[in-house]
Amino acid sequence: MKLETLSTGVVKLDEAMGGGIPLQSVTIVAGAPGTGKTVLALQLMFAAARAGKKCLFFTTLSEPSLKLMRYMQLFEFFDRDLVDRSIVIHDLGSRLRGGDLDAVLQEVTDRVEEHEPDVVVIDSFKAIHEMTVDRARTRTFIYDLAIHITGWGATTVLVGEYDDADLLHCPEFAIADGIVTLGVARQELAVVRELEIRKLRGAHHVTGVQFFDIDSSGILFYPRVRGPKYSTARPALGAPMPSGVAAIDELFRGGIPEASATVVLGATGTGKTLIGLHFLVEGARRGEPCVLFTLEETADQLRAIGDAFGFDLTGLERQGLLRICYTAPVELSTDRFLNDVREVAARMKAKRAVLDSLTSLSLGAITERRYRELVYSLAKHFRDQEVTLMATLETSEMLGSAHLSAHGLSFAADNIIQLRYVEIARGIGRAVSVIKARGVDILTEARPFAIGARGMEVGPAEEAEGVRGVLTGISTGE
Repeated sequence: MKLETLSTGVVKLDEAMGGGIPLQSVTIVAGAPGTGKTVLALQLMFAAARAGKKCLFFTTLSEPSLKLMRYMQLFEFFDRDLVDRSIVIHDLGSRLRGGDLDAVLQEVTDRVEEHEPDVVVIDSFKAIHEMTVDRARTRTFIYDLAIHITGWGATTVLVGEYDDADLLHCPEFAIADGIVTLGVARQELAVVRELEIRKLRGAHHVTGVQFFDIDSSGILFYPRVRGPKYSTARPALGAPMPSGVAAIDELFRGGIPEASATVVLGATGTGKTLIGLHFLVEGARRGEPCVLFTLEETADQLRAIGDAFGFDLTGLERQGLLRICYTAPVELSTDRFLNDVREVAARMKAKRAVLDSLTSLSLGAITERRYRELVYSLAKHFRDQEVTLMATLETSEMLGSAHLSAHGLSFAADNIIQLRYVEIARGIGRAVSVIKARGVDILTEARPFAIGARGMEVGPAEEAEGVRGVLTGISTGE
């Protein structure tokens, strides 16, 4: 049996809560001042009013009604026509200042009986604790209120400036069916907003820390990126698809497997972004929707790079076959970024995607472990959507072979293409090799290549014959 729910007005948050707030439940929204508690309560209330429900919003000392009215008009979800008609705002401040909790309870009960609301919000409920030193009386008030709430048949939301210690000692948490905490965490110089569903009786909700922002539309919720849950066997890797570079296809004995994840590994300037462009242009020319997520070059810079090699990226964009999405890596919210990446790929039904680069993505990850989890989850989500992913990763080694295992990402990649500089008699050259391909009998040879007017120009294997030490970066003739 699934409980009926009330939408929070935030679609993704509803999904994380298993559908929304259970009807006729008591939910506490807790957090320090400025964390977004009132915004969430208002957004929930206006969503309920739009759905035809009656709402009663009690303000106390921290959010007097006049201040609340001015504040809520800043948000796009505000609808003046709903106020007083479907939404009634009532101030309890004067009653609370008198210190008579019996009078406060009677005032709340009278207004509920008068308006018969479907949704009741009290903000801030924690203020009740501040208006009396008699803890026993406060506890009795809360338990009496709980009895009345049961009789109302309304969905009740209590908002307050609670900390973790309050969750253990304040009596309202004993009667709560749901507890949602909002907070902020520092990440270097930036601040990340966090949300956690601590309790939601009867619901299959997502546990652990989630992320959100606040803008003029209200709460923007970004679920923590996790790997997909497979109800059936994972889809098998598909047929080989051309990479746009014939020699690389030969190394894969036909092409990069569909729905696989490939990491292109190499030092700066080795051609990682270029191979990604080859991959996308080849797909677009075959009529496959393709998308490039860049954390480094802007869209205009990439179009200019494409023009230099004869790739008409602008033309492919106009045809709807290619989309370039640039996100600045400064103060990057990784979970938000990767949620957006998945949504963009799903909306355009992309068949190929390039992420440039994993190096920049790592700058926004809270920990190294979280970085590895994000990369793994992205690879598996794209595989689940049958999107073939290519991601670039910069290495510090200018010459020789870098090890992806040192970055903790080898487990997430189905395939690894390595680009590297090699020292040869006449100077510095480049070499490409495929060092891993899950389920594919690859050619393990290294191929020399140059970057020319048409992009990546790979020489025949014969040019590398009789040369040793390519993996070390110092090639020597036999």
